[in-house]
Amino acid sequence: MRFDGIKNLKMKYKLFISYLAVIIIPLGILGVYSYQQSKQLQIQQANIGLQNSLMEMEDNLNYKLQRYDAAIELIGFNPNLSHIFNDEYMDYYSMYKDLTEIVDPLINTTLFLNDDIKRIIIYTGNNLTERIGSILPISQVEHTFWFQETMGDLRTHWYSDKGRIFGARRIFGNVMYDKKNIIYLELKPEFFSDSLVDKELSGFTILVTDENLNIIYSNDHSSKHLTVNSYRKNKDYILLEKPIGDSDLILHLVASSNSLTIKPWKIIRATIIIEAVSFVGLLLIIWLFSSVFVRRIYRLNNKMKMVEQGVLTMNVTIQSRDEIGELEERFGKMLASINQLIDDDYKNKIIQKEAELKALHSQINPHFLYNSLSVINWKAIQVGAEDISQVAGILSAFYRTTLNKGKDIMSVEDELLNTKSYIEMQLIMHDHNFDVHYHIEDELLDYNMIKLVLQPIVENAIEHGIDQKRDGRGTLIISATQAEDTLLFSVEDNGPGMNRELIDEILVKQSKGYGLYNVQERIRIQYGGDFGIFIESELGKGTKVIVKISKILYISKESHISLNSVR
Repeated sequence: MRFDGIKNLKMKYKLFISYLAVIIIPLGILGVYSYQQSKQLQIQQANIGLQNSLMEMEDNLNYKLQRYDAAIELIGFNPNLSHIFNDEYMDYYSMYKDLTEIVDPLINTTLFLNDDIKRIIIYTGNNLTERIGSILPISQVEHTFWFQETMGDLRTHWYSDKGRIFGARRIFGNVMYDKKNIIYLELKPEFFSDSLVDKELSGFTILVTDENLNIIYSNDHSSKHLTVNSYRKNKDYILLEKPIGDSDLILHLVASSNSLTIKPWKIIRATIIIEAVSFVGLLLIIWLFSSVFVRRIYRLNNKMKMVEQGVLTMNVTIQSRDEIGELEERFGKMLASINQLIDDDYKNKIIQKEAELKALHSQINPHFLYNSLSVINWKAIQVGAEDISQVAGILSAFYRTTLNKGKDIMSVEDELLNTKSYIEMQLIMHDHNFDVHYHIEDELLDYNMIKLVLQPIVENAIEHGIDQKRDGRGTLIISATQAEDTLLFSVEDNGPGMNRELIDEILVKQSKGYGLYNVQERIRIQYGGDFGIFIESELGKGTKVIVKISKILYISKESHISLNSVR
């Protein structure tokens, strides 16, 4: 079905579709390639920007962590502090004095100078008095996951546990007195969120992990179930990593490939605009080219349609000697042959009709007929037979207008008088059992027309319309109007009507009981194919026959019987 639909398309659209396919394929490939290249360029540019942002964040974090490392070192390498936590006290006063004068000021000063530090606790194995919030026994952290690692070297280690972010460092003593002592520095929970604020990276995921890739901080709470390795394996994400200074922490920046293509949208938009402009330009060129290419075919096709509608006189010009030019040449020759055949056929028909009419006229001696009717009229008057006298007068008027001195052209006034005479005879024959109404415009009476046009139509209306009516009184309406250069006559009855098949039949061929075919042929021979008989009919409601002819002014007019009674 789809193939048949394409096959039935006009040549112009077939050419248009074929050219369209030719440009869409390369433009589509070029567009996809340009988009992919622009996307890669955007990702590369965004990657550079992300690297710069990552370095800035790493520098900021490294700077702060170095400060906190320095704070821990300040405490851990303080000789007085090392002495306090490694030497055993023999009296409480000395211990109290050292703690209040040395330890507490050092811790409080460090907290005061660093807003991000939540608390500092020294876990000790010495026999110091426990101080809530600053000095606790080492036994409380000996079973933690970070204890052994912290005690194993002198570096500061950073950890995250249950939402806590903290650093731990061992306090060393001398060779003789080296107890287990650890400095614990815990940062505030908002440390990373405050330190990693970047408006340009609001849509990206920022992670901080330890050296084992355990996530210490994430700004995306919905992605906490994801691991760094899951981001590495997913091709839809770009993962940038950078160690934070000399610490064990690693800063990660995760970006979606789709999110990176949003910022450089101007490149994609420019590509789309260029594609669109190119497409529209090529579309216009294709449309013009296809229109010009098939214009001559359309012109030839329109001429064929005109011939189909009956227009046979036209000039067929040959513009080129290609295949279309050959078609135009053959069409012109064929049209000339058709015109010659039609002209010969029309002439033969006209000669035949004229011969038939002349033969009919020759069979009727007008003077003999008029004298006979005159004798009948006087005899009827003598014996008082007025109805016979009336019939004789009507017949005399009817045959005088019918014969028209052997001429085929008569005035509209005489044609209507002829028709009225025929109707009056029919009224007498039908005992006046139907009504007749006339609607005649006076301006029509001075025009010419071929004779015996309305009488056969009226005869059909009475015989096949009024006579076939089974109930009610019959009505016959005769009308004559004009419209611009056209005369319109109508004969309407309220008989049983006709179906479409019968209407089509009686106008195109000789039908028994109907004489409309001959009238139709005579009108078209005289006036052309645009004129003739048109029938409107509905079963059970009646029939209206319309006659359309061209206006011909009746110049040389002799005296005729008045149509006042018709009007």
